[in-house]
Amino acid sequence: MEQAEIQYRSIEEQTHILIEIMKQNKELMDILDYVESLKLPNFYIAAGVVFQTVWNYYDKKPLNNGIKDIDVVYYDSKDISVEKDLQYHNEIVNYIISKHLKYEIDVSNEARMHLWKKNKEGKEIEPYSNTEDAISRWIATVHAIGITKKNGKIFVYAPYGLSDIFSKTIRPIRHKGNSKELYEQKVKNWNARFSHLNIIDW
Repeated sequence: MEQAEIQYRSIEEQTHILIEIMKQNKELMDILDYVESLKLPNFYIAAGVVFQTVWNYYDKKPLNNGIKDIDVVYYDSKDISVEKDLQYHNEIVNYIISKHLKYEIDVSNEARMHLWKKNKEGKEIEPYSNTEDAISRWIATVHAIGITKKNGKIFVYAPYGLSDIFSKTIRPIRHKGNSKELYEQKVKNWNARFSHLNIIDW
């Protein structure tokens, strides 16, 4: 199916197409399987690695072209220690090294993110209620996407739908904690790597 047509399909059809594209990224699927085995609560592999895999696919590039890192997000309000993040991070990194893969890994407990933003960026945001809440407040609609796996089945969380991903539309998500400066920096980076983007100004 042509990319231009997909943006007008139902969310069910779009989700099926996205999952089929994800499955072709064998390295990503390998890591998804491993992260599932760690039993991180309410986890997703999210953001850039997902939508950029789709864009690489339609640009007829290797699916991992330009993808340097993977965001693994989860939600655990019972243990918000940095040490827990580091434990998961090290386990995933060691697995990636053992498989000779080249991703960098960022692991974040979204139950702690409001504290991180206050300490690191001086920003006050409402605590997230779960990982889905966190994803829905990220910087752009294409960025607000996550995949997870339960009992061998892949699930997609896309609070703003998938049409923007398939139409290569970068649309800001405006809320406290996001900024025009951050959005424009992301746009600049994506615009340098991908063709025919539809950019919505902040």
